[in-house]
Amino acid sequence: MNPTATAPSWLEIDIIGLRRTLERKGKAWAIFELVQNSWDTDATRVDVTLTKPNKHGMSTLTCRDNAPDGYRDLSEAHTLFGTSSKKADPTKRGRFNAGEKFVLVMCEQATVTSTTGQIIFQPNGRRKETDVCTKAGTEFQGVLELTPEEWFEVGNQVQLLLPPIMTTYNGIEIEQRNPLKMFEETLPTEIANDRGVLTPRKRKTEIRVYNPHEGETPMIFERGIPVVEIGDCKFHVSVEQKIPLNTERDNVTAGYMRNLHTAVAAQMVDFITPTDAEKQWVRNAVESEKLVPEIVQQIATKRFGANTVLQDYADVGSNKEAVSQGASVLGRGTLTSAERKVYQSAGALKKAGDVPEYKTEHHQAPAKNEKDPNHYNNDERTYVRLIERVSPILISHSVTVKIVNDPNLPREGCTRWRKDSFEFEINITRFNPTTTLVTFSTTPSP
Repeated sequence: MNPTATAPSWLEIDIIGLRRTLERKGKAWAIFELVQNSWDTDATRVDVTLTKPNKHGMSTLTCRDNAPDGYRDLSEAHTLFGTSSKKADPTKRGRFNAGEKFVLVMCEQATVTSTTGQIIFQPNGRRKETDVCTKAGTEFQGVLELTPEEWFEVGNQVQLLLPPIMTTYNGIEIEQRNPLKMFEETLPTEIANDRGVLTPRKRKTEIRVYNPHEGETPMIFERGIPVVEIGDCKFHVSVEQKIPLNTERDNVTAGYMRNLHTAVAAQMVDFITPTDAEKQWVRNAVESEKLVPEIVQQIATKRFGANTVLQDYADVGSNKEAVSQGASVLGRGTLTSAERKVYQSAGALKKAGDVPEYKTEHHQAPAKNEKDPNHYNNDERTYVRLIERVSPILISHSVTVKIVNDPNLPREGCTRWRKDSFEFEINITRFNPTTTLVTFSTTPSP
């Protein structure tokens, strides 16, 4: 190598290497890039065609729009990372003026024709300009490698688009879907500063929620362009501003995903089913602590039913009393600590002991009609001795067992545990008078 030689530029790009890297994203993204450029203009119609691969495995991709101005500066068609007017506008999808250039990388040859002229990208890697131009709009045409399987998959992927204007693919209009709901939410975005550097901002934007068609995977969309799956959420969600994306422009941060889950859960709570309420996206929304109490209460009712309490480890008897009255008791492991905190703060779930009709720890009024131990029958004596012997093993403390017959004792099943005095009361009023308290039978050892 000549040490005094001067290269024409700092960097060189291996087009084939870059092409193979981009192919990992699939081929549909090439159409998405071209379509989003047209949608970001004043066009009212976009037409896309992709021919079936010929015998050499080559297809022709064409994207044509009717934007009145077309390319004002034709050099934008081939200048990578040039200054983009879209950077400062959060309602435009473009950022780096790079998308259509990456599409060019995928092509063996291409032409860009607009109102200000035409550029031909030749197979030998050179380009030339001509005076051919359009009366309105821009047309991109490129020849790229494609297998029949890829052609079929691209056709499926294109149907995911949510067009804001008439958009056709191979002569058939892509459906302009009606959202289930539209609402506004403040979400992170990216806006260029005075130096053209994209910086994070928070901005109120419109969010559109759609029902996916059968067979579709629910996605996050950036102004109608699919970006990434939205977890186990059942809706398509289109954010009508720039979404902070990774370098590959195919994913969002976990925090952004949670913010979106929370916004959707709050607005779509009427569409959430009991099955949905158990899914992770709804649980994420609850854990965010950003839902208002009314929404948290609705989610709790959908997930657990109307008569559910949290297991109370301080007032053990209250759990038993809740069950005896038909309530469901949620034990440890059913909820995360964050969920438990939110549900309790919102008043959506209470500990069993905090519900007056289930509370037992503070029902300390002495029972009436205590039965004289000398009058216990054999079964009662056996049952009392069992409790007295087992208690020190279970709770490391001896207990006093009493049998009472008090119809005015608050309904607590058939027993009451008085923690303050370590008394265990058995209220035989709660038993059917035709039955005995408990029957023990013993079988002599052989």
